[in-house]
Amino acid sequence: MANLQSEFISFHDAIRLDYDDNKELREKRDELMDILKEHISDDAGSYSRFHQGSYAMYTGIKSLDGGDYDIDVGIIFHVNKEDYPNPVTVKKWVYNALCEKYNNVEMKKPCVTVKFESENEGDRNYHVDFAVYIDGKDSNDTIHHAKGKLHSTSEERCWDEADPKELVNKIKNHSSDAKDREQFRRIIRYLKRWKDIKFKGQVNRPSGIGLTVAGLTYFESVYTQDYFSGSDTRYYNDLDALEKFVQNMIYGFRYVWNSETAVSEERLRVELPTPTYNDIYEKMSAGQMSSFKEKLQNFLDKIREAQEETDPVEAAKIMKKEFGDDFPVPEESATAERKGAPILSDTSSA
Repeated sequence: MANLQSEFISFHDAIRLDYDDNKELREKRDELMDILKEHISDDAGSYSRFHQGSYAMYTGIKSLDGGDYDIDVGIIFHVNKEDYPNPVTVKKWVYNALCEKYNNVEMKKPCVTVKFESENEGDRNYHVDFAVYIDGKDSNDTIHHAKGKLHSTSEERCWDEADPKELVNKIKNHSSDAKDREQFRRIIRYLKRWKDIKFKGQVNRPSGIGLTVAGLTYFESVYTQDYFSGSDTRYYNDLDALEKFVQNMIYGFRYVWNSETAVSEERLRVELPTPTYNDIYEKMSAGQMSSFKEKLQNFLDKIREAQEETDPVEAAKIMKKEFGDDFPVPEESATAERKGAPILSDTSSA
């Protein structure tokens, strides 16, 4: 078995995107928060903010083909739902405040988005998404997410029960072991890049948050423990952890009855661990779900092909076809000592 751990680490370093890496985006976020502070009416009451999305969860990756950088910010107003039956009313507090300075503001159903062109020629554009919530005036009130567009009908807008901070915490703090958490985040980033390549341009493709939440159930850490060093020395194996994750996802598919089509279809349910506890992949059609499983199976076959390969160069070439040009292929001269390396027993922990 070829050892590709160094290639996987280099790949991870190439695709990862942390909030601290993007000074321009940070500064724009802070500027927008100042605008909200200045222009949100006092009648709206007090509010607080927090980070959500992949930055907050430490699972962000660079987008392909010049796609936008983005950051998700949660805004929680401390008002009662009963006083504002129309969620768009509350979203307009944020929308109208941002429109005081910017023309490129859009109210989408789940959030309010502000788009920007990069100040540096050749750099990617970026946008900030503000998800709007209310949590009531009492500390024990339920949080609700404002859903709806500017001109949505009553049927197209709603208050959804939510717990966005707890969702971030569950993912950010998955596993009590810091080293296992690091591998968890690497594996999620690998899968998100694989998804971007294999589902490029497709509608209702598997989402990044779906893969991330799936990791709460399907990820298992894989490493070799060095019991002779007298310290907690572990040699992590990301290729084997990836193989387990993908295999577990495939095992997770179940046949369910579709009452609308009167057909039993195979689906993977990935439910949010917080309200509304919905299936993240519920909008994928039977055909899209079938394609998802087929691609996962093809991916698993390639992972196992790389596992069986004794030459690191050839194994890396297999993975490069799955992950794209950011996955490195080592030089022949640098891999002689890694060919046919002995396979040590792995230790796994969920």
